[in-house]
Amino acid sequence: MKRILLLLAIAACSSGKPRGDDDHDDGGVPPVTPDAALPSCTPTSAGTFTYEKIATWRDDAKAAYSIIHDDLCDDTVQGVITNAVPALDSYGIGVGMGAIAGECEDSDRWSELVDLEAHGHEIVNHSWSHVNVTPENGAQEIVAAKKALDAHIAHPVTFYIYPYDFFTDASIAAVQAAGHLGSRGGNRDDNDGLVMPPINGPNPDNDLRIEFDVWPRSYSKYALFYPDDMLAVHVWNAIDAGGWAMREFHSVIQDGQDVTGQGFGPIELTPYKKHLQFLADARKKGVLWTAPPTAVLRYRHARTACKASVSGDQITFDTSNADCTKYATPVSVIVTTADDVPRVDGTQDGAPVATIKLGPKRFSIDADPTKGAVALTACSNDGYAIDPSVSLAPKPTPANSVCDIETVHGTGSPGKMDDLERPVEEFQALPNPSQADGRTGTWSWYPQSAVVAIAADGSNHYLHYTGSGINAWSGATLAFLGGNGAGSCYDGTKYKGIRFKIKGTVTATDELNGKVNVSIVTSETQGRRYGGDLDGEGGHFHKVVSVTPTWTTVEIPWESLDKPTWGMTTSLTAVAKTKLQAIDFGVSNTATWDLAIDDIELY
Repeated sequence: MKRILLLLAIAACSSGKPRGDDDHDDGGVPPVTPDAALPSCTPTSAGTFTYEKIATWRDDAKAAYSIIHDDLCDDTVQGVITNAVPALDSYGIGVGMGAIAGECEDSDRWSELVDLEAHGHEIVNHSWSHVNVTPENGAQEIVAAKKALDAHIAHPVTFYIYPYDFFTDASIAAVQAAGHLGSRGGNRDDNDGLVMPPINGPNPDNDLRIEFDVWPRSYSKYALFYPDDMLAVHVWNAIDAGGWAMREFHSVIQDGQDVTGQGFGPIELTPYKKHLQFLADARKKGVLWTAPPTAVLRYRHARTACKASVSGDQITFDTSNADCTKYATPVSVIVTTADDVPRVDGTQDGAPVATIKLGPKRFSIDADPTKGAVALTACSNDGYAIDPSVSLAPKPTPANSVCDIETVHGTGSPGKMDDLERPVEEFQALPNPSQADGRTGTWSWYPQSAVVAIAADGSNHYLHYTGSGINAWSGATLAFLGGNGAGSCYDGTKYKGIRFKIKGTVTATDELNGKVNVSIVTSETQGRRYGGDLDGEGGHFHKVVSVTPTWTTVEIPWESLDKPTWGMTTSLTAVAKTKLQAIDFGVSNTATWDLAIDDIELY
């Protein structure tokens, strides 16, 4: 299928070579093919050519942006093939496609990956079987997955996605040792969608810990923005910072389609296309370069390591830095002309290179420094050009409260939150099948080194929560809606409080020895980076509960909760029952613990 080039609407120069986002050296992504090449250059005089710089981003854009679709080859994300790919093709946008190699093998969908790569998309390693990657399973989940993918596609995979975004220093080292240049593995907990968004800088200093944001909103760092707005605001934040933003999607479904069986957090086609239109317009305007992840990663290195200069009508390169060769990819050399000509063509090793007019007397010449000098020719006829008159929707503004975006009103019955009576592999199922009365929330925990899972005691199942030597405050958290940090509110005014069963041991060297701190998280006490409204940090309304080796039923009325004791929330006098977000079972940073928790409910 011929891809339609909508990236640039009017003329500058290109020796007739199509302008694509990438060349074959950019992560294995072939160039875009437009409907028709430019007419041949009619030579004229440019006066003189002067070197300005190698642009921070391709064609001197203000920012870079990458999309990745996870879980390729799984039955639940076939909407990527049927819905997303035709839309991407129509806008000439290449993305990363994260493939689960074992699923590709079992379903024999290798031909889909071959076709995706041929259409300008980068195939990304998303493990063998989509489990948490550890040093113990790395030989299969990292190495074997890469080997299988490499055996079926044209270019070796060079980027990795950790399933469930779970990674450790050891797994990152294993990914690098297997031959990947980069991975999506940023610690998003440090980010706030308003103050410190998850944006990567222009320098190649975090290749294996690339920050990103997640669709849907309930897992995004932009909890204070409406769903459609969170896509554009992430791009705008990259433009404002001069950085690189990455967006994680899964499947794309038809408008109004039932989401059952459509994988994690599918996006409907209309908002997806709206986002692609925004990206295309930002490209035409010259403020954004959208490309697959390895293309951007390579560019950061090549731009830093390679040097360029202009003499007469030639660009020459200094490739003595080893990284210039290791990360070989076209870079944008910005040149100016003495006379304001409509177009400048470039030829390298007998072949045309892509060029574009950025403004009066100013051109971008895209060439791989490792392929030799570039000869420049001024033309009197038009070529490709940036169009500064393109209008972009303004940067979205946040809502006053996450509760304004989503509030679910409980009716008072039934009050069950989680009895844990489901298969262990469905522990974090979303929506949580155990919740009721409008609640959907699932479990999370911090830090990741704590161990949380469903366990069995005869026929009864319960939450098993353990940790030792962690030296950090830890908690197992059950959200009312979505995941903890979902940026949503539950109105629990129809209930009197919470009830649960607990047993186990907690050994600590502080006042929480033998005790658990049960906190009620609300949007008033939750910081913005975790999906609340608080501009800062503070404690929650809570109750310290003693733990014994036998099951004890604990009831905590809302009115009996103790006030927050630290941070910006100490002035609050009563828990905001209309703004409930989660229940947290926490232990101190000195604790070693082995806890069983069961039958959590509102009463």
